Amino acid sequence: MMTTITEAVRDVPVACLFLFVRRTDDLANACQQVEAFLAFCRSRQGDSFANERFLGVWVDEHTVTSLPQEWVWPLSATQTLLLTIRETFALWGIWSIASIEAVCRETNEGMGLSHNLLLDALIALTQGNTGTVGAYSPVFARGTPVEQVYAEINQLNLRYPLRIADPIYCDPDTGALSLQDELSCH
Repeated sequence: MMTTITEAVRDVPVACLFLFVRRTDDLANACQQVEAFLAFCRSRQGDSFANERFLGVWVDEHTVTSLPQEWVWPLSATQTLLLTIRETFALWGIWSIASIEAVCRETNEGMGLSHNLLLDALIALTQGNTGTVGAYSPVFARGTPVEQVYAEINQLNLRYPLRIADPIYCDPDTGALSLQDELSCH
């Protein structure tokens, strides 16, 4: 499915964090380990992982070890998106956290990534791997209204049937990751 340039947020080059995990069984441990890693990054001034927005998690055993440093995704008939992995940190073969930056190749304009844009590119990237299905968990800031989370999940489920897993929540101040939004449980 083609993504139009209006679906991508135009902006200066902004990187976002994205977590790649081998299996669903590894997700809880990966979130704890990445949370500790992000806390360490926040303690060091100027660390590139410290202040980037967390976008999502892709569960797929092949992508976690074979993610290319760059890949191209068509935005329209005349524009393509260059996705670049600026930096990664990994527990090899189990999980990998990546700082991903998006730039329109034709205009050299930086673009913010959306769930749809990155998910389109990931699905296209993994289409050559037979047996690779991949599951996507969108990440939301802790405290995001439940109605907004459900609306986004429903929209993603319509566009990507059988690919969307439960959301993950991130505390934007501390980097704490949770598979359940504690604030919505009270």
